[in-house]
This record gives sequence, C-alpha cells and structure tokens, in this order.
Amino acid sequence: MNFFKFFASASALFALCACDGNEFVLTFNTQNAPQQTYFLESSLNAILPTTDSVSGTPEAMNTHLSVRATNSLLTAYDDGSAKFQLKIDSVDYKSDKRTVEEFSSMERYMSTEHFQFKMAKDGDIRDAVIEDSVMLGTEALDLIRIFLKVQPLLPGKPVKLGETWDRQVEIPGTSKKTVVYKSFTLEDHYVHDGVQMAKIGMNIKYKELADSTSDLRMESKGFIVGTGTILFDMTHGAISNVKMELTGDLSVNDIVADNVIPDMHVIQKIKLRSEF
Repeated sequence: MNFFKFFASASALFALCACDGNEFVLTFNTQNAPQQTYFLESSLNAILPTTDSVSGTPEAMNTHLSVRATNSLLTAYDDGSAKFQLKIDSVDYKSDKRTVEEFSSMERYMSTEHFQFKMAKDGDIRDAVIEDSVMLGTEALDLIRIFLKVQPLLPGKPVKLGETWDRQVEIPGTSKKTVVYKSFTLEDHYVHDGVQMAKIGMNIKYKELADSTSDLRMESKGFIVGTGTILFDMTHGAISNVKMELTGDLSVNDIVADNVIPDMHVIQKIKLRSEF
C-alpha cells in the first residue's frame, strides 16, 4: 500500500483533472505507473460436429488457463508512451482432451515467457515481443493474443456518459496479423473508496486467419464476436477488471493427421483483474 502514500498528491491531481462537467478523461498512467499484478483466466469450450449418428451427441473439448503475471514500467518516453514488461509468475492449464504430461509441459513453456511492449496513454500497444521463451510456436503466442483481445483502447479525448468510440488493433501471429475491431461505450462513472471508476462496455469482432506455417490451421468462416465489460480505475490510470465472452465457428485443418474439422463452435470466456 506504499504506492497510495507515495503517489497521493499525484493521484489527487489526476482525479481533479479526470472530469470536466459531464465529460470524462480516460487515460492510462504511463509515466509513473507502479508495479501491478495481473490475474488472467481464460476458459475455452469447443463443440465439435456430431459424429455419432445414433446418439446425435456432439463431442466437446474444454480447457482452462489461469495466469498470474507482474506488469512493470521499464521506460517512460517524452511522447507520453512507455515501455512495459509483463513477466509470467505462474501458470495453471487444464484440458479434458490432453494428458497430464501435455498440459504440464505447456505450463512449463508458458511460464518462461516475458513480454515487452510499448503502450501509449490511450492503451494502444505496439511491438509486443516475447523475451526468453523456449517455445515460439502457436502456444507461445496465445497469451499475447488473450491480453490484446481484452486490452481497452481509450478514446484519446473527453467523452460523455453514453458516448461510443471505435478502435482497431493488430494482434501479431507467426505468419500474419489479426485485425480486431473494437467498439466501446462509457456506461457509468462512480466513486468507490475514494477512487474514480469508469464502467466501459466493449464489443469486438475479428476473423481467424489460417497460419500457413503451422501444422494445425484454424480459420473462421465469418466473424468471431465478443461482448464484455471493463472497470477502469480513472484515479490511477489502470485496468481494474475485465470480463469478456467470445463466440464463433472455426474450421480446423490438421496437416499432419490429414484431418479437417469443418464446423467447430467455440465459446471463450476471459477474465482479467489487477491489483497494486
């Protein structure tokens, strides 16, 4: 809690400037941001097409990922942006279609990942790079993709309650970039324990493109869509909580097994919270 004492005057000044009448300023703290702990959860339910003509029961696969990570400010730049490092502290991964050895191996690989990225005051992230990872395949990129899916992009100007803004972000992949379209609405503003909070609604959509360098190639026929809610700590310029659910239909081509799953329905639920 030393952070609150050390930055008391700065936080108070930020709070005074956070709103003007009916307009509110939403901005990330990129100049003196304290170290944050992130708790990320992602559950994935994939429903495969019916293969049993007798029972007509579709096969399903469920996975659950829990990650604890530390986000630290490395360098603050004169243009208002900053370089951060996200270090993975612990990983817990479970799947009902993998062996214990397989998901233990994935936990070990993901625990080695250190992300460095540059972020602007509006939350726009550039140059997300994995450092010191022993695996640079599809699995190694999943954590970056999850974080970038739920990362809010702020409007860059004062907004009123009910106002909507649109942004887009490119998520890196091995052989291509996924363009994610995001729409945000400032739904509410309130004070909790002396901290100004903004409730922001978020809608996203994107198309999953096949990775030509991977042996397991996933592609969506249409858009994968998602809705969620963000609680943004205006006083300290940081994410407090994010909840999102995404759904879509994928075709999966296993090059090695020479097998194609044409219509797999996927539901992904993501939760992210942070604390100082």
